[in-house]
Amino acid sequence: MLTTTQQRFLYLLASALWGVFIFYLSSIPDLASGLPSLQDFILRKLAHIFVFALLVYLLAKSLNSTQRHYLLFVIIAGITYALIDEIHQLGVVGRAGQATDILIDTFGVFIGVAIFIQRQKGLFE
Repeated sequence: MLTTTQQRFLYLLASALWGVFIFYLSSIPDLASGLPSLQDFILRKLAHIFVFALLVYLLAKSLNSTQRHYLLFVIIAGITYALIDEIHQLGVVGRAGQATDILIDTFGVFIGVAIFIQRQKGLFE
């Protein structure tokens, strides 16, 4: 059985690896799904929400606290990473950093925090 400290470290490691995965995906010039334009657009935006919700959920689990200052840190870290990700995409051929994607990522951040809070309260377990 893992100690609480070991569990938190594993969640921190998972969040860092997930952040690297997001960065990797942002480095790919074209992530076309092959779907029609509208469906591709919707899929991409849902993917933004999902990857950032998971990122902040893992980060929140590494801190394992619903105290406001911890959650504020997680929110700021998630939004900051969304900004960094979009800036990174400005330098990738075939990609464009967009302010609207930062807003969509931020929505994902808040969903991830909300899921974390609800799970801590035991509503989803």
